[in-house]
Amino acid sequence: MGQRGTGISSARRAARLVVVLAALLVPAGALLAAEHGEKKPAKGEGAVEGPTFIKMAPIVLPIFNKENKVTRQAGLVLALELEPGKTAGDLEPNERKLRDAFITDLYTLFEQTASAEHVIDVALVKDRLQQTSDRVLGPGFVHAVLIQQAFERAKR
Repeated sequence: MGQRGTGISSARRAARLVVVLAALLVPAGALLAAEHGEKKPAKGEGAVEGPTFIKMAPIVLPIFNKENKVTRQAGLVLALELEPGKTAGDLEPNERKLRDAFITDLYTLFEQTASAEHVIDVALVKDRLQQTSDRVLGPGFVHAVLIQQAFERAKR
């Protein structure tokens, strides 16, 4: 058994040596690059330009019947495609206000369609939430509201 313990110890030593050597080589490589005039690309340089997507927390709402009893639930997972040049930081101050407006509008929309077989009409929901985004954030801030997931579940 003594040899087995020694083998594990040797393997650990070898692994530690590899980690130490890698740690020493990385800064040396960066130092050599700096000495030879290699520069990091400027912000945005070499990066792929494209839209910014913001994933929102799921929204799950109860659906009430005419007697004010919960008959089912409807849920959405949304992502917002921001206009070019807009970032998550630009959205952050108004994100809670936008989420509250989404919930309010979805309650209204689901109340209007509660008697239907399905309350989530994807095209209608996307259009409604796009209008809400334009109202809360101003036209042109959100390019598109994307529905990543939608579900309806009967109350058990």
